[in-house]
Amino acid sequence: MIHRGLVFWSVAAIATAVGLFSVKYRVQDLEETLDRTNHRIVESQKATHMLRVEWAHLNEAERIERLAQKHLKLEPATIRQAARLEPAKTDSVPPRREPPLSSPPRTGTDVPSSNMPGGGRVAAEVGTPPPTSAPLSPQRSPGPTTPPRPATTKEPAPPGPGGEGLAAASIDELLQRQGGERR
Repeated sequence: MIHRGLVFWSVAAIATAVGLFSVKYRVQDLEETLDRTNHRIVESQKATHMLRVEWAHLNEAERIERLAQKHLKLEPATIRQAARLEPAKTDSVPPRREPPLSSPPRTGTDVPSSNMPGGGRVAAEVGTPPPTSAPLSPQRSPGPTTPPRPATTKEPAPPGPGGEGLAAASIDELLQRQGGERR
């Protein structure tokens, strides 16, 4: 029985020794790799520093000015070289003006609040004027208002498959008509 224990502990000691040696050599290899990597990092930082110094030298304003005077031979512009550009006049109809873009959504920080809890703030966020019962303080302005929607205009339409004779200028009307035709 002592013989089995001796064999077991001998095998365990040999396995531990082999494991320790393999870990030791692996750590040494990793340390060498780390040293090489750190050396490359330092060399790269030195090269970057040298490139920045060269770039600063090449971009010096006085140096560029000397080179421009030497090689480009530029002269100041004269009045005769200046030309006035005027837009070409056309007899065509001016382009149709597009409606303004919608305003961004309101937040609680961009509109003044009234003395009523949530009164002016909630009304301004919804886009309606504040209630008349909510008095405004003399220091505060009534705040931003929502711009009115552009009025719909009807223009004669060229004859087409619809045959209605009028073209709606409002997108809402077009969507309503298309929605009604689909149903």
